[in-house]
Amino acid sequence: MEAELYQRLNSEILMLEKAKQEYTARLELLQDYKHSFLRRAKPGKGKYYYYSVKRSGSKTYDYLGASGHRIVKQVKEVRFLEEAIRRINRDLDLMKSLADGFLPFDPSHVNESLPAVYRCDVPPSSKLYEIEAGKWLSRRLEDQKHFPENYPEKKNHRTSDGIWVKTVSEVTLYEMVKSAGLALIYELPLPMKDYGPPLYPDVTVLSPIDMKTEILIEYVGRLDLREYREEFARRIDRYIKSGYKIGVNLFFVFSDNEGHIDSMQIKKVIADILGIRN
Repeated sequence: MEAELYQRLNSEILMLEKAKQEYTARLELLQDYKHSFLRRAKPGKGKYYYYSVKRSGSKTYDYLGASGHRIVKQVKEVRFLEEAIRRINRDLDLMKSLADGFLPFDPSHVNESLPAVYRCDVPPSSKLYEIEAGKWLSRRLEDQKHFPENYPEKKNHRTSDGIWVKTVSEVTLYEMVKSAGLALIYELPLPMKDYGPPLYPDVTVLSPIDMKTEILIEYVGRLDLREYREEFARRIDRYIKSGYKIGVNLFFVFSDNEGHIDSMQIKKVIADILGIRN
């Protein structure tokens, strides 16, 4: 969980820095209005406010008219941009301070901090994951038996541990995730909140971070076909409506230019799941 938090914190920092860059560039284009001030007159019998502006270096306000005036809009935008950048700078300072001082959780450090009388033989996290993964696999494989198999007639390829899958690319995905030490199940049926038929993600993985979150990986291979694209869009919509979040517990791996699964994408997804990418 700590590694996931650290990763999300750095993602938020990158997003804020990008927003700051865009806002700063826009503000540069509105330099002429940076030191302008608006004054708004109360509406009379009508329903509209009327504005006046005092420009930089002037001591008087010039009448502009209603809120649709170009200068009114630009002065308002300048004030928004300045305040947005101020808040982004504040948030960036706080987040960077937190990120710089952040130390991922280490059970051995906890153990060493205890008085000697309370120290114990702490099992490595891999051992803890192995124990929890065994429980998870037993329970979820039993759940899988209560659903019909997804297109068994199309499963013509076999993984190293004897699981039949549909394509060579799915074999590659399965074997790379398995080799990373992650507990996984091929096409574990997932009931959706829309009460439609269950979805069968290519790979479901038990998170090694909190050892309870189920993470889905889908291989997307034929976006060149219209029907495939439409079905893919429907699947994403159903996943999102059922509470899954792309990049958090839902990942996609796409074909490379030759139409084969992209192993570099798989490595990046595995790194995200393991919480080792910033």
